[in-house]
Amino acid sequence: TIAPCGVCEACVSIQGATSLAVIEMDAASHNSVDDIRELRDKVAFAPVSGRAKIYILDEAHMLTSQAWNAFLKTLEEPPPGTIFVLATTEAQKVLPTVVDRCHRFDFGRPTVEQLASVLQRVAGQEGIEIAPDAEALLARHATGSFRDALGTLEQLVTYSGTTITVGDVQAVLGAVDDDLLFGTLDAVASHDAGVALRVAAALAATGRDLVSGMRDIEAHTRELLVVRTLGAVPAELRVTPERDARLSDQAQRIEAPDLVRLLELLGTAMRTVKDGADPRTRLELALVQAATPEVDASTKALLARIGRLEATR
Repeated sequence: TIAPCGVCEACVSIQGATSLAVIEMDAASHNSVDDIRELRDKVAFAPVSGRAKIYILDEAHMLTSQAWNAFLKTLEEPPPGTIFVLATTEAQKVLPTVVDRCHRFDFGRPTVEQLASVLQRVAGQEGIEIAPDAEALLARHATGSFRDALGTLEQLVTYSGTTITVGDVQAVLGAVDDDLLFGTLDAVASHDAGVALRVAAALAATGRDLVSGMRDIEAHTRELLVVRTLGAVPAELRVTPERDARLSDQAQRIEAPDLVRLLELLGTAMRTVKDGADPRTRLELALVQAATPEVDASTKALLARIGRLEATR
């Protein structure tokens, strides 16, 4: 039913993972033909309780081609009272012949606002005091995953107790402070290489992983580009009214070509670090090049300089 009561024996047993009518199978570790043959033998039996037996195959894309072929007939003509649920994060890897025999439902990632509301509800139920800016930062770094958000909240309670500040979240996540992120892009917007270098030094002084810091700057730059292009802060980027206003204001003060160049420079910096380059040097180089296009000999840097001259005419 689409409206479970939540109190009957069937609902309680399903919620407690003790129901004999709902069977979950990890297809990542049970993906052979023998595993599917065993499953086919089991589905022949009628449900012990309830109207149907539900078989949930988690990470279904991990089944081998031979296993899918052995399963295809049963999937196409399941015994009465048997329903198969194929759950996967990589639907494109499931055989087309299997997809054609299924109803497909695609689930999107929750927004930052939805994540924040769940965190707020759980914190209230558990007696956890979490500052609004800390809650917003945690929701933003969960990247659309309720599990990651609640898992990090549990780590934070272990780390700092039932009172959580934004500093605690930054310490656990290794995230860059918002003031530092906005300061970085202010330096690029004002074309001040000296401030850009001081920002890189401040980031290094925090002791956090500089590659992670580059990713945070990259994410912030991307947010600014989206806001500048759309002319407003979209729902998926909204965190708190104060930060949204600050993001919108900064997006109007920095040119889109500067944002695009910084994204490309950060991408190059992270690739070179992966190849063994020094993270601080590459971060400093990326920020200085973004702030002063004249030191960059690329065509895009030249176009940025021309655009700046045209804007001052």
